[in-house]
Amino acid sequence: MPLTANFDLTAYEIFSEIKIPSKIPFFVRLDGRDFHVVAETLKVERPHDRKFAKCFVSVAKAIFQGGFDPVLAYTFSDEVNILFVKELLFGGRIEKINSVLGSLASSSFTLAVAAIYKRNLVTAFDSRVILVPEDLIISYLDWRQKMAWRNHLNASAYWLMKKLGCNSREAQEKLRGLKAEEIRNLLFTHGINLNETPLWQGRGILIYKKPYEKLGQMGKAVTRMRLTENWNLPLFSTQKGQLLIRQLVEQARSKNLNIS
Repeated sequence: MPLTANFDLTAYEIFSEIKIPSKIPFFVRLDGRDFHVVAETLKVERPHDRKFAKCFVSVAKAIFQGGFDPVLAYTFSDEVNILFVKELLFGGRIEKINSVLGSLASSSFTLAVAAIYKRNLVTAFDSRVILVPEDLIISYLDWRQKMAWRNHLNASAYWLMKKLGCNSREAQEKLRGLKAEEIRNLLFTHGINLNETPLWQGRGILIYKKPYEKLGQMGKAVTRMRLTENWNLPLFSTQKGQLLIRQLVEQARSKNLNIS
């Protein structure tokens, strides 16, 4: 088939017209690809490594500082959840949102690894958009936080079994079918009380903008926004946790302030 001059093929970009409806809040969930391999390569501390977690915090901050205006970012394990309630990115084009935020996450994580671990690795994130009615924002975060707790519970037990001499298959077999309370009791008999572990390990980390005042021109106090890392989260199922999320959503819908 001969080439045709000025032939427009944009009609074949069939996914470019799939868009988020306006005025609907949405999360972008970024998941690390094959991060068990990344963790092994970096020899991260098990079951949790604060330095590794800081790399994911760097991803969240890169979204805030990369020209976007999210409400918050919630991270645990190898995922980062970004909430938008007002900004309709790229006209709502899902294909564009996923490609840009996925690539930004990948590059920022790679840079964070280089800075923190002094290692050069190629890393990748996939990205998906989740539409969430405003009255289900807290429910979504509660769902992910419960997943964070399950990961904390299972990882603590798995790595205990490994420490006791089991290989991967044996560790999985010993834990298969155990209920959460049984796993907690198993850990407790070996001196591990999950209630005494750092909160971020079982509840995740929240990154958001927090207002503060500074002196502006003519000595007048002005309000600015500062990125904050909360490593000691309340449960999102509690009144305190729900109040925090509601305040952040209301703050995002108010007048924008500069981030420092």
